[in-house]
Amino acid sequence: MTEQLTNATCNVANGAKHVENTLPKELVDQMQRLFGKHTGYRTTHAKGLLVEGTFTPTEQAKTISLAQHFNNEFTPVVARFSVGGGIPHIPDVDDGATPKGLAVRFLIDEHTHTDLVSHTFNGFATRTGEEFLAFLQVFRAFQVTKAALDKAKAAGGDTSKEEADFKAAAGPFQAFLASHPSAATFVNSPKPNPINYGTITYYEPNTHVLTNADGKITNVRYRLDPEGGDHLYPNDPTELKKLNQSYLEDDLHERFPQRPIVFTIKAHLADADDVLDDATIPYKSTSFVTVGKLCIDKVSDDNVAKQQQIAFSPTPDLGGVEGIAASKDPLIQARKGVYHISAEQRRNEKQVE
Repeated sequence: MTEQLTNATCNVANGAKHVENTLPKELVDQMQRLFGKHTGYRTTHAKGLLVEGTFTPTEQAKTISLAQHFNNEFTPVVARFSVGGGIPHIPDVDDGATPKGLAVRFLIDEHTHTDLVSHTFNGFATRTGEEFLAFLQVFRAFQVTKAALDKAKAAGGDTSKEEADFKAAAGPFQAFLASHPSAATFVNSPKPNPINYGTITYYEPNTHVLTNADGKITNVRYRLDPEGGDHLYPNDPTELKKLNQSYLEDDLHERFPQRPIVFTIKAHLADADDVLDDATIPYKSTSFVTVGKLCIDKVSDDNVAKQQQIAFSPTPDLGGVEGIAASKDPLIQARKGVYHISAEQRRNEKQVE
C-alpha cells in the first residue's frame, strides 16, 4: 500500500491533538504490547487463512450502487477467515480468539478491487481510535496484573504486592467500562464458537456510502448471513477443550471444493434516525437489500506468502471502485492507518513460527 495517510488531526480526551499518522502507530504499538510482536503476522486477527470464491449479485444490488461487482454477472473474490486477537497460534475456542473475522476482496479486474471487512460482533468497542487506544491501555494493565496475581497465587506465599498492583489496574479498567458502555458490551458479550467459519453471522461495523446510476446516495452497513443459519457449540468449557486447537482451519482444508461455504450478503439501509458515524451503535432500521451470494470453495495456494502481501482495507473505495465510498466515521481512518502499518511491517519480515 503506497497511499499516504493524511495529516488531519483528531481530538483526544485530554484536549490534546493527535496527527492522524501518529495515532495508528500508537495503536499498533499498544496492540503488540498486549499480544506480543509476532514477526511476519498481522497485528490483530493474526491467525487466519486465505480462501477464494465468487460473488454473484442480485438484481436489487444494481438499484443501490453502480459499483461493478454489483452489476457484473459475477466477481471472483479472495477472502480471509480469522480469529480475533494478535496471537498466531491461539486456540480457536479461547475467549481472546473472539470476534471471528471475515475480510472479502472483490476482484473487479487485475488492478481494481473493493474490500468488505467484517467480524462476528455487531458493532465496535469504541467510537474513535483515540478511545480504542485508551481502552487498550487500561485493558493491558488489567490483563498483565491479573496474570501476575494468578501466577503468584499458584506459587503460594505472600501475594500482597500482586494484589495491590491488580487493584490499582482494575480500578481504571472498570471506570473506563462504566463510562464507555459499548466497550463494556464488547468485553462482557458472549464469545460464540461456530461449528465452522460458515455457521455464524458477520457484521461490517462502519457505514459505507453507495451511489447508484441515478446519483441516489444510500448509507449502508453489511451483514453476511450463513446459508444454513447460525450453528454454534454450546458454551461448555469441557466440551470446547475437546476441539482441535485449529478446528476452524482444519475444516476449511477438508471441506473444499465439495462443500462450499455460502453467505447471503445484505446491505442494511440506514434511515433518518440511524447514526452514520458511530460504529458502536448498530442501525435501528429494519430495511435490508439482499445484494448477492458469496460462495467460498477453495483454500488459496501459497497461503503464507500471499497472506504476508495482501492488505485488506476498511476503506472500500481504496481499490478504485466507483459507486462505493467510505463514510465520515472517524474509526475508519484510524483502522486504515493500523492496517497500513501492520501490512508494511509483515511485508518486510520473514514469518517466525
